Amino acid sequence: MDETGISTVPNRTPKVITPKGKKKKNCFKTSSAERGQTVTVVCCLSATGVFVPSALILPLKRMIPLLYKDAPNGTLPLINDTGYMNSHLFIDWLTFVKHPKPSTEDPVLLIADNHTSHCSLPAVLFCREIHITFLTLQPHASHVLQPLDKGFFAPLKALY
Repeated sequence: MDETGISTVPNRTPKVITPKGKKKKNCFKTSSAERGQTVTVVCCLSATGVFVPSALILPLKRMIPLLYKDAPNGTLPLINDTGYMNSHLFIDWLTFVKHPKPSTEDPVLLIADNHTSHCSLPAVLFCREIHITFLTLQPHASHVLQPLDKGFFAPLKALY
């Protein structure tokens, strides 16, 4: 399990095609928000490559369903003033993750970074209650050890 912040304004400038001879003043650039606004994407994947539906955390005070209309099926919409993960949203995400179906006979291992939002006592107790073994990685080593950072988030950010 890992999360990353994605800017609402792409880093790459899109190419604009205009008729030959047109000046730049006829071309307009639009963006969805101010630079610095981010959406947090929470992803989780199994060792076999199966993705659990992701969560999107938007920096809002109230939910706007239109913003999630075209999100992938099963996406968990979350809001927070900052748009970042916190311990309450992490527990909301844990209650959402029913896809692996952990049990006493078949527990699930959840590997996460050592962020304070993941390491709260209620989150650890909830994981124990629903048969999830919670393993946190050493600080400053998760970027090397987490496959989502290298194999999924890095190419996504490079192309966006």
